[in-house]
Amino acid sequence: MIRALLTALLVLATWPAGARASELYVTNTHSGTISVIDTTRDEVVATIALGGGVPNRIVLTPDGTQAWAIHDKSRVISVVDVAARKVLRKVKIGEWPYNLTFTPDGRYCWVLDWGDVSKLLIWDVQKSALDGEIEVSTWPAHGIFSRDGKLFWVTSETAGNVAVVDVPQRKILEVLPSSGDAMGLALGTDGQFVYVANGEDKTISKVDSRTHRIVGTGKVKGVNHDVVLTPDGRSLYVTMRKANRIAVLRADDLEIVTEIPQPGYPDLVVMSNDGTKAYVSNRQANVVTVIGLSDHREIKRIPVGKGPHGMALSPPPRQ
Repeated sequence: MIRALLTALLVLATWPAGARASELYVTNTHSGTISVIDTTRDEVVATIALGGGVPNRIVLTPDGTQAWAIHDKSRVISVVDVAARKVLRKVKIGEWPYNLTFTPDGRYCWVLDWGDVSKLLIWDVQKSALDGEIEVSTWPAHGIFSRDGKLFWVTSETAGNVAVVDVPQRKILEVLPSSGDAMGLALGTDGQFVYVANGEDKTISKVDSRTHRIVGTGKVKGVNHDVVLTPDGRSLYVTMRKANRIAVLRADDLEIVTEIPQPGYPDLVVMSNDGTKAYVSNRQANVVTVIGLSDHREIKRIPVGKGPHGMALSPPPRQ
C-alpha cells in the first residue's frame, strides 16, 4: 500500500504544469449525472449534473475537450465542457438516438437512431446541423470507424447483422449476417479484423476487415453484450450481463482463457491509456470495477452514481 502511494505521488510530481490525469467519464442512468474518475487514483473526483433525462452512451471529442452524452428514449444529447465540468448546450437530433461516435478527424458525429426507420444520422459538428443520413437495419447498437476513417461498421441489434458503410460515399457496401442480436464491436490493433458480440447467440464473430467475411467464431457461456480488445491486441474482454461475468478470449483463436466474476450486470468495458487496466460499468451494483490486465483479476470497485452505463476515456495527459 505504501509503495503504491509513493508511486502515485511520484507520477503526479513529474507531470508537466497544467497537465491533468486521464479521466474516465461514466453516465449514471438513474442519477442523471456523469461521474468523473481519475484513472491514476481510481477515484471519483467530480460529478457533473446533466439537468434531467436518462444519460446513456457517452463519447469524447477526439481532442478530449467535450463529452457528448445521449439521453435515452429522447431526442437530446448533452454537450459537456470537461474542463469546466458543466453542460454547454443540448443538441436535439433524430427520434430515438441510442449511441454515437465521432469520425477520427472530429468533423462529424455519427448518431445511431432507433426511430421508426433506423438510421445513421451524420451531424456536422462545426455547423451544428444534420448533414446526412443512412438507413440501416433495425436498432443499430454499436459502431466503429476503420483506422483511416473510410469504413464504418455498425451492428443492428434486433436484425442480428453487421453493415459495412463506405464513409466518403455514405452508402452500405455489405451486410453480414453475424447471427444473434449483434451488439458490441472491436477493431483489431492492426485494423485487419473486426470482432462482433452476438448476444443471445452466445458467440463472438471474427471478421476480416478487407474481405468483409467471417473467418472465425468463438463460444462464450452467456448472453454477451460488449467486446473490447486489450491494448496489446492479444485478448478480448466480453461482458455477460445476466451471468455477472466477463469472458476473456484469445483474439487469435477465440478460445476462452478465463472468466472474471462481476458484482452486478457488467455492461461496457474501457481500457486504460497505459494498457494496464480495464474499467467495467456494473449497472445494477452502482460501481465501476477495475481489472488488472496482467492477471485478469479485479483490483478495485469504484462507487459511482445509480445505474452506471456509458463510459468514455480522455486522451493521455499531454507531455
